Amino acid sequence: MYGISHKLIARYESGELKDPTSVLFRVVGMLVSLMLSLAFAEVIVEWRTVQNAVEREAVAISDTFKDLQRFGVETTQESQAILLDYTQAVFDDDWPALANDELGDHAGALKKQLTDSVWSLEPATPVQMKLWSQILVDIDAMSDYRWIRLDNALAEPPVYIYAIIFGFLVTMACFGAYRPQVPLVALVSLYTVFIGLVLYLILAVSDPFQGGLGVDPTPFELLVETLRPDMR
Repeated sequence: MYGISHKLIARYESGELKDPTSVLFRVVGMLVSLMLSLAFAEVIVEWRTVQNAVEREAVAISDTFKDLQRFGVETTQESQAILLDYTQAVFDDDWPALANDELGDHAGALKKQLTDSVWSLEPATPVQMKLWSQILVDIDAMSDYRWIRLDNALAEPPVYIYAIIFGFLVTMACFGAYRPQVPLVALVSLYTVFIGLVLYLILAVSDPFQGGLGVDPTPFELLVETLRPDMR
């Protein structure tokens, strides 16, 4: 872009264009920087939201498992087994599906089985009634966090990312008023690489379930390893 704009501007008296293009470069450059900052902050906040939801979902699963055991080890054995299978399915089934902007069918089926098994419990004491109510609350929370994951998987990069790209092209065109020299070409190249890197990070983080920068399902894997020995 720099080379093309210089060839076009070189046909005219480039000295008269240096001051206007310098002002234009500063104005557009500041706007591009501001939009880049806003876009990066927005996707980071969304990424943190997903990460927090994953951690809280893992806590809800752990609390549900412990409350099921306190309700009655024998009477809730089936529910405990389903809960562990569901936790396993979260990273075996849900995570690959989220990369394709959907939830796993197997994890969804296990979630329904877990809810049905808990509803079939019959509290016999005030303590069991309280535990049963808390288990249902935690299961609802698990459902909410699961939908949060799907909602963020469906999210798109900020709309104004296209304005950022256009603004970047304008700044490159402004450099055309200056004759290409090694130091200037090097600086333009570094500026281009930096803007490209930031844009890459924004696009990569905007989908938290794809690529190396995605949210890791490790909490669920560790949870299965921790809770499975407690099955009686």
